[in-house]
Amino acid sequence: MRSLRHTVAVTTFGLRSIPRRPGNSLVIVIGIAGVVAVLTSVLAMSVGFQRTVSGAARPDRAIVLTTGAESESSSTLSREQVRTFETAPGVAQDPDGKPLVSAEVLLVAPVSRKHNAADAYITLRGVGEQLFRVRPEIELVAGRMFEPGLREVIVGQAAQTQFAGLELGSLLRLHDGDWTIVGVFAGGDNVRESEVMADAQTVLSSYKLDAFNSATVLLDGPSALSRFDQALQREPALNVKVYAEPAYVAMVSRPTHRLLRIVAFAIGGIMSIGALFGALNTMYSALIARTTEIATLRAIGFGSASVIASILIEALLLALAGACIGIAIAYAAFNGRAISTLGGARWDSQVVYALTITPGLVALAIGLACGIGLLGALFPALRAARVSVADALRMS
Repeated sequence: MRSLRHTVAVTTFGLRSIPRRPGNSLVIVIGIAGVVAVLTSVLAMSVGFQRTVSGAARPDRAIVLTTGAESESSSTLSREQVRTFETAPGVAQDPDGKPLVSAEVLLVAPVSRKHNAADAYITLRGVGEQLFRVRPEIELVAGRMFEPGLREVIVGQAAQTQFAGLELGSLLRLHDGDWTIVGVFAGGDNVRESEVMADAQTVLSSYKLDAFNSATVLLDGPSALSRFDQALQREPALNVKVYAEPAYVAMVSRPTHRLLRIVAFAIGGIMSIGALFGALNTMYSALIARTTEIATLRAIGFGSASVIASILIEALLLALAGACIGIAIAYAAFNGRAISTLGGARWDSQVVYALTITPGLVALAIGLACGIGLLGALFPALRAARVSVADALRMS
């Protein structure tokens, strides 16, 4: 109990002396705030991307690709193949008895970014007539649905926020002519909102194609996946691979998600090392300036443990202040801000997503800040506690 009282007393004395040495304290607070703000913001890219591509992925929805294909763009499904697995067991049906299957074709559409007019590409997805039943999370929020046989498209809300020329009624210039934007859809904050959609048969005809890239199948339930898969595997001529939608999304998004996390931790790690050394130097400087105070406290009976604890608590509180400032900056500046990817091997075009700061990211940032503060103060605290009272008074 006595040791606790001593620790509280020494800590209170140290905290009250902070206004007399604002420079040293601000170095710690600002350094840690910078680390937390940058790390939180970059990790928010990874979280936002993962949340968007996962979106409304459902275990009762399957993606069918050609065997060996790792993404929709590298898959090819003939019309005969699609007709064959439309009647497979496990496929859900609409009230009219039609299979809930959307055979889809993927191309790209040239656009320009709103903020700098730079050229970009978004996905042009040809979809089947059962789209809204297969993906009930997608709904029109403006305009109307495209008419099969006509050069009409509907555009996702997320794509509209990032790219120019996608307003309702505008013309989208494709390689075979202009297509009219007749509707706007929302897709439950998932990757589909980054796309432009049109009738698959019209797209195939316009681009002179004779095969789809993939098929999205709504099943009777999650348990129907194995029945559906087994039925397709019994047809060697199909040569297809069935993925549960969550598993497919995880597979195609993994490289980009991993890259974003590597970048985040690389940048955060470098900045953390800098902040750690800054905290070390600052705490050493602060303790040198307080040599007389610490020596006096120890001379009148305060133990080394109380001195160490007080220094660590002071550093921890300064680190928490820096963490709060950094999180506030990141949240105010970046949370919810829409950005887009740069494309890549797994993504044929830009994916628009919002940076997302979650409670988990906040906890990680606070933990990192506390770790930096405690490590930065540990060695100076041990040094201050080991110096004899007589030596400390001579040094002062």
